[in-house]
Amino acid sequence: MHSMISSVDVKSEVPVGLEPISPLDLRTDLRMMMPVVDPVVREKQLQQELLLIQQQQQIQKQLLIAEFQKQHENLTRQHQAQLQEHIKELLAIKQQQELLEKEQKLEQQRQEQEVERHRREQQLPPLRGKDRGRERAVASTEVKQKLQEFLLSKSATKDTPTNGKNHSVSRHPKLWYT
Repeated sequence: MHSMISSVDVKSEVPVGLEPISPLDLRTDLRMMMPVVDPVVREKQLQQELLLIQQQQQIQKQLLIAEFQKQHENLTRQHQAQLQEHIKELLAIKQQQELLEKEQKLEQQRQEQEVERHRREQQLPPLRGKDRGRERAVASTEVKQKLQEFLLSKSATKDTPTNGKNHSVSRHPKLWYT
C-alpha cells in the first residue's frame, strides 16, 4: 500500500519585520510580576505566602469537615426517619396479618361449630325417636301400674261374688302384663 503523506517544509526563519519573542508568561499572579528583589526579602515574602496558603487550606479543610458533618447529620436523620417509617409499615403489616389470622381462626371455629351443629341435628331425630320410645316405655309402665291399682280397687269392691262366678283379673296377675 502506498502512503500519501507529503512532506512539509518548515522554515526556522522569522519573517522580516518581527522580532523574536520570548515564551509568553500566562501566569496572572501579581507576585510574579513584581521586580526581582533581594533574595532574603523574597524568601521572607515566599514564607509568608506559604503560611497564608496553609492557613487558607486549613480554613477550607475545616469548612469541608463542617459541611461533611452537616450532610452526615442530615443523612442520618433522614435514614432514621426512613427506618421509623419502615418499622411502622412492618408493624401495620404484622397487625393486619394477625387480624387476618384471627378472623380466619374465628371463621374456622364458626364453620366447625356449624358442622358440629349440623352433625348433632342429623343425630337428633334417631335420638328423639329413642327418647320417645323410652318415654313410651315409662308411660306404659305407669299405665300398667295405674291399671293394676284400678283393677285392685275394683276387685276389692267386688270381692263378694254375686253370681258364684269369680273371674276377677286381680286374681290372675299374669294377665296384667298381656
